[in-house]
Amino acid sequence: MNTGTKKGIMSGIRVLDFGRVICAPMCARNFADMGAEVIKVETGGGDFVRTHPPFYKGGSFGALFTQYNAGKKAIYLNLQKPEGIELARKLIAVSDVVIENFRPGVFDEMGLGYEELKKLNKGIIMCSISGFGQHSSERERIAYADIIHAYSGMEYMEMRIMGEGSDPPGFAYSYADTYSGLNATISILAALFHRQRTGEGQYIDLALLDCTVAANDSTLQGFIFSEGAIDKSNMPKLPFRMKDGHMTFSAILAWTKLAPAMGRPELAEDPRFITDEVRMKPENAAEVLKIVKEWAKDVTLAEAAVLFEKYGVPNSKVNSLADLLNAPVVHERQIVVDVEVEPGQPPVKVMNSAIRFSDFPMVPRGRPPYLGEHNSEVLKEILGMKDEEIERLSQEKVLRRDPKAPK
Repeated sequence: MNTGTKKGIMSGIRVLDFGRVICAPMCARNFADMGAEVIKVETGGGDFVRTHPPFYKGGSFGALFTQYNAGKKAIYLNLQKPEGIELARKLIAVSDVVIENFRPGVFDEMGLGYEELKKLNKGIIMCSISGFGQHSSERERIAYADIIHAYSGMEYMEMRIMGEGSDPPGFAYSYADTYSGLNATISILAALFHRQRTGEGQYIDLALLDCTVAANDSTLQGFIFSEGAIDKSNMPKLPFRMKDGHMTFSAILAWTKLAPAMGRPELAEDPRFITDEVRMKPENAAEVLKIVKEWAKDVTLAEAAVLFEKYGVPNSKVNSLADLLNAPVVHERQIVVDVEVEPGQPPVKVMNSAIRFSDFPMVPRGRPPYLGEHNSEVLKEILGMKDEEIERLSQEKVLRRDPKAPK
């Protein structure tokens, strides 16, 4: 893993990451990749995805924890003890950003709400991430990504595309978390820019539901504009079954190229299909789907790829995960990169950030940390604490450190 010679575009920014699971830790890792100092603050039993399988070759770090926490420092503070709260306050006073995804109200109950933090640090930027927002009738609901997928209509819309009698498909990706992690990153960057101009901090109330609904690119807006008449996309978006696999290709938008590729050039001039607008009428879209399905079932993936290349039809076969990892573009674009996970052991691959700067490398800047691994480093270097005091807090269980962490 080569991080280059430059520190990173966000060098000099300190982020306190109180996040757990995916969304908030993903946002914080974006800042770590950009060169910010990111300190993961854990409490209770620690971020529970630490123990979420699979583990690489029986190692100490689960896949999710590795993915979203590489390149961070980690400290453990017992936030049920006054001294743990006081240490958090001292760190916040000398930091730039706080990210948290506790249940709404919990940080306020601990005396760590934004109004209190502003008294410690006028320029602090605090981003609170929750399922339904800090101020809503649903604020108390616990919401993982799959709950938001169901609530936001994502599951319903996919079910409608799949056809009558289908069940909601479920999603392998945690879209609600990743959409929200990106929105949180954008929000914090904007707040940092605002602070640079004005000296003022900012509080960001970010909800997974808001982000997931905002990511709806067409279907919900179509429902609104049609006054409820259209509640599914008329574009065939499901992959087509080919003779030896599945392939996705643009049927509606590339119809004038697809028709001759199928050996049916006359269909490009058919009045039912002559423009995008008429092709998207429900009855015509259904006919397009029928025609394409009938053609696809007797064509191999390789044959289709040759035809689509010739006629300029956007397409991709449905890749397996192995296909994806072996695709040349994945290596050319550094979409996956090597990261050391266990000290002294060979590196493993993690997903890289999608952000690319011309002058600053964007890669994980270190391995994931053990629980409390950097307690002494952070408290001594940032707060000026002495070894004896750190040892006393450890004995009193204000601090905690994984015994497997390197000395």
